[in-house]
Amino acid sequence: GLIRGRVLYDEPMSRYTSWAIGGPADGMAFPRDVEDLRTLLRLVKEEGLPCMVLGGGSNTLVKDGGIRGVVINLQDDFRWLTQDGEVVRAGAAVRVSRLLAFLSKIGLSGLECLTGVPGTVGGAVRGNAGAFGGAVADHLTKVWAVDQQGQDLFLAKDALQFSYRRFSLPEGAVIVEATFGLRQGDPPEIRRKISQNLVHRNRTQPVEFRSCGSVFKNPPGDYAGKLVEAVGLKGHRGGDAQVSEKHGNFIVNLGRATAKDVLALIHLIQEQVKAETGVALELEVRVVGED
Repeated sequence: GLIRGRVLYDEPMSRYTSWAIGGPADGMAFPRDVEDLRTLLRLVKEEGLPCMVLGGGSNTLVKDGGIRGVVINLQDDFRWLTQDGEVVRAGAAVRVSRLLAFLSKIGLSGLECLTGVPGTVGGAVRGNAGAFGGAVADHLTKVWAVDQQGQDLFLAKDALQFSYRRFSLPEGAVIVEATFGLRQGDPPEIRRKISQNLVHRNRTQPVEFRSCGSVFKNPPGDYAGKLVEAVGLKGHRGGDAQVSEKHGNFIVNLGRATAKDVLALIHLIQEQVKAETGVALELEVRVVGED
């Protein structure tokens, strides 16, 4: 045992991604606790192995050849939620949906903008997730991470460089916990706002199919989905991957799509949008692994 937690070999990534796409990871490690994570990160560094953290598997396209090195999968042992007044601390593996349910129950407001955001707290912080006019950065006060040497990093918000849909963390560091500063609210009111946001999301997004969430970042002053629609690619299909008929910034897996199918659609969209509108669409989804 390299670590106390489980390690799986040649593990298909399609089991862990919201797109249900992706070849095998050489190794997938499930650290038992923070101490175990430190051991793992030091080991990976000593051996010079490539390493990545999986989050909730949304917002990630794993290529068909899979991932060399180690994928770190934080599970149950990183799912704590604690509250002290208007401050809430959440383990990196807590699902965003569970955090929102917790907040609406105790009557803390501020993160309703994350309604319907797939994935985990760690991933949401890493990608400065948001919608409905707000984002994680608005309420995040502190991040606890572990670096490649296995050392703890406690980063106050002003040490974090936030930008649209990302924030910079030292190379190879893994988020363990996020602290949010919120404000008292009325539980029924918070629940109403969340369900209102959900209704909107379900009406406008293809929740009935497997997808990764938004594929492209919205360009300044515009919407990626609108541009995709403008060039006539909404509903366009390649293999089992299809540009959603509901929303142009979603690519859905109709059953047996491969990463190759998805990437072909992505390139087609980028080419046509560039040719017809002059806008170069940037990816919001992260693409990892090899062909």
